[in-house]
Amino acid sequence: MKKIDAVTNKNVGHADYNSNNDVHPVSLSAYLIGETEVTQELWYAVMGNNPSNFSSSPASGETQGKRPVEKVSWYQAIAFCNKLSKACNLDPCYTVTGVNFDTLGFDDIPTSDDSNWNNAVCDWSKNGFRLPTEAEWEWAAMGGTTDKWAGTDDQTQLVNYAWYDSNSNHKTHQVKMKSANGYGLYDMSGNVWEWCWDRYGTLLNPLPEDYSGASSGGYRVFRGGSWFRDAVYASRAYRGNDDPDGSDDILGFRLVSRP
Repeated sequence: MKKIDAVTNKNVGHADYNSNNDVHPVSLSAYLIGETEVTQELWYAVMGNNPSNFSSSPASGETQGKRPVEKVSWYQAIAFCNKLSKACNLDPCYTVTGVNFDTLGFDDIPTSDDSNWNNAVCDWSKNGFRLPTEAEWEWAAMGGTTDKWAGTDDQTQLVNYAWYDSNSNHKTHQVKMKSANGYGLYDMSGNVWEWCWDRYGTLLNPLPEDYSGASSGGYRVFRGGSWFRDAVYASRAYRGNDDPDGSDDILGFRLVSRP
């Protein structure tokens, strides 16, 4: 986990995305964010299975277990966060009505729309693991710069920082194979999209401090692009979204916690 200092009235967003993520200020409490996307080996250690589509045949010289986990729904991602928190003797952040995370098995997590899981509550004061907010994710991806991608502002250099459709060979890759951004974070652009906590909605300008998403809406945000998409989607300001019960082999996640 890498420490990100508190932020006061600093800009995120980008002029190229003025329809849904124009430049706007954010203020954030300090947080820790995963150096890499959650890997298949970490997922297996916590959940006892591997839902990934890319569960074999890594690229030459790469280690299978160090590829990012994918085909993980938002529901499954928050369940993982709570279970990892408990395994590390930390206080879980998430509460879902009627769910006991001590006994919850992977097959117990809904695979279709579920109102209790949609209305999961996050206790931001807890020290356990959670998904980043959209603002936390983008600020971390910027790496202390205004670069369009995580690590570079030059599309010709993107191959040095990201796995995307031009260089991925149609598959995920071991984390940390590309260069890190300015905060020492890997694969913030490309490899797999990353779930965020937020419901998808119109972004306020400016955002309230520690903004955690729209108050209503059926979709959850994901960020960062993937092995499947081109450079535009890998830019740090591009906003994706999907049903929280949805899963795909382009979609994984990264962890955040309080310092």
